Amino acid sequence: MIEENNLDEVLAASKKKRIIFVGTPDFAVPALTALVEQGFKIVAVISQPNRPQGRKQKIVPTPVAKTADKYNLLLLQPESINQPQIIQIITSLQPDLIITAAYGQILRQSVLDIPQFGCVNIHASLLPLYRGAAPVNAAIIDGRTETGITIMQMDQGCDTGNILLQNKIPIEHDATAGSLFAELAELGADTIIDFLPEFFAGNIIPIVQDEQNASYAPKMSRKTGKINWQDSAVTIERLIRGTQPWPGCYTYYNGQRMKIFAAEVILQDSVHAKPGELLSCDGGLIIQCGADAIKLKEIQIASGRQMSTEICSHNYLPGTILGKNKEKKGG
Repeated sequence: MIEENNLDEVLAASKKKRIIFVGTPDFAVPALTALVEQGFKIVAVISQPNRPQGRKQKIVPTPVAKTADKYNLLLLQPESINQPQIIQIITSLQPDLIITAAYGQILRQSVLDIPQFGCVNIHASLLPLYRGAAPVNAAIIDGRTETGITIMQMDQGCDTGNILLQNKIPIEHDATAGSLFAELAELGADTIIDFLPEFFAGNIIPIVQDEQNASYAPKMSRKTGKINWQDSAVTIERLIRGTQPWPGCYTYYNGQRMKIFAAEVILQDSVHAKPGELLSCDGGLIIQCGADAIKLKEIQIASGRQMSTEICSHNYLPGTILGKNKEKKGG
């Protein structure tokens, strides 16, 4: 730890280091914002190219690109950070450190070797748990009670580098992927600001990840959110929260896709009903699961609008089995 009488001197020295920030989505924005506003020297920002979004396929800047423009920072948006011409630009900027946060590409060794202090990543899990693209979703879906931020020394693997610093937070019982994502983004910003002076002062002791406890959280797809009514109510409720707001959770009612935004577990004694059977429409839609039942609270059918089931439950018929798709095979 930095001694109090040396703190100002060490902090001032760390703010003279040349940093390149590499990131793309909302998760990375609080960290970049904090670094700039705390006076760290950001010599360039690298983000994924702007992509078309929405039904009109309008080109939209990435959240990190917007932030770089806000602070008038040098912004690069190559198709690949590993392109020779981009490596040449990075080298010319003479960075002391590269910081990444949810960039979306693996940095090759030719990039990792450029900065004097290497490259560090702000990762949204307690590594070695949940390496990969969707650690926040996976922690909720798996029923974890805590998660956190790991600052990791990058290597050529997927989140396999040495652990430099970790901060933990509890996962609230009603947390969604969206709410936890936002909370971890702020924690990531706080953690990187605390980390840098200690790191540049040489006070951080790297910890090798325990491969025996490693797990992987692959990228989510729309199919991730499809409910299997044979699963327990607890498992399904976690899936709903863990896929909210994207990719979203869904089932089918009379062949129509039903999106599910919120639900609660209904504990049961023995009930003679089939998994997926609509048991009751009294004050909501109560569905039998493989174990216990679940009450759907917020839903959306086909092209309709999102509604509380307390309002629309009269449109549904008890005894109907949910989950059968008549739209197309494999949906």
